[in-house]
Amino acid sequence: MTAPPAVRRVAKLHILAVCGASIVVLGLARPAAAHPLDLGYLRLSAEGDAVTAALDLHVNAAAHLLGAAPAALDAGALASRADALADASLRGAPIVTPAGPCRWTAASAARHDTTASLTVRAACPAAVRALTWTLPFVRDARVSPTFQVLVKARLAGDDRVAIADRTRPQLELAAAPALGLAAFVWTGIEHIGAAPGQWRDAAGWKLPDGIDHILFLIALMLAGGTLARSLGVVSGFTLGHSITLALSALHVVRPPARLIEPLIALTIAFVAARAFTGRAGHRWRVAACFGLIHGFGFATALHQLELPARELVPALLGYNLGVELGQVAIVLAAAPLILTLHRHRRLRPIIRGLAAVICAAGVYWFFQRL
Repeated sequence: MTAPPAVRRVAKLHILAVCGASIVVLGLARPAAAHPLDLGYLRLSAEGDAVTAALDLHVNAAAHLLGAAPAALDAGALASRADALADASLRGAPIVTPAGPCRWTAASAARHDTTASLTVRAACPAAVRALTWTLPFVRDARVSPTFQVLVKARLAGDDRVAIADRTRPQLELAAAPALGLAAFVWTGIEHIGAAPGQWRDAAGWKLPDGIDHILFLIALMLAGGTLARSLGVVSGFTLGHSITLALSALHVVRPPARLIEPLIALTIAFVAARAFTGRAGHRWRVAACFGLIHGFGFATALHQLELPARELVPALLGYNLGVELGQVAIVLAAAPLILTLHRHRRLRPIIRGLAAVICAAGVYWFFQRL
């Protein structure tokens, strides 16, 4: 039986609206990969009056700092431009000790798969037991506004950890650990895209780098249910996150990031597809299982820091607490709109449209991250 012309027109308009929204999202969605482009790993080692700093960052991030095309930055080109990369990053400011500033010496660089490894050395006036160092490149317009450097330092035989980013570019490493529970809580909130600073930069409003996590949560909510049920479902996601971090910290499971990032994109597409078809069963289990996959993103960062046992516990607890708080904030912000859409039957096609857009974004990110 052929549908009336009016019905066919409405159907066509609905399809056009969904396709248009998909194009907008795909146009705005930059690589939401947790992440490799937004993280650097810095290892500091002081032996007597000599300091060695080793920085690992994504090759694309290194190319941005050098003003070069990522495809042209092969192993040979990176090695030949070690001094330029050092000047654009670590040697932008001196390491300062109580005895005075250190003098930069040699620099070398190598490429390992998609990672650019830069090593620089400095000679200091005396044995280094404390230092202050501002990293100006974290505020460079050529790197992501949410770029973070996770720091592991060994000074006078003791390990120290810290985080440097646009809002806190200065490292102050001395007798006391530079990072506590509160810092990891805030890092978890930022990672999920719930921090206000994630939504703005110098140019104005922008999509946060945690947009993939946010869309995952919204896709879970689109399947329906009360606010309390939605909070319970996203808590299952945090449970999965926590298990992953614990297993990874114990070196039980450590899959490579190049496998995890595409899988994260697939989880987004899968959950959105379930919401599009109206399947709402077992959401808590789905969220918990997929939380295991999402959790490996930050587990990689913890491994790079090589945290001692006494600092691993606050890192795990703080980060997971931050993720949970960020998720609650996102759910509370999105719930009024989603609950309204579910209460009015005539608005429910919008739910299917949103689910289709999120599914399309997940598929787009999957191929982008391969």
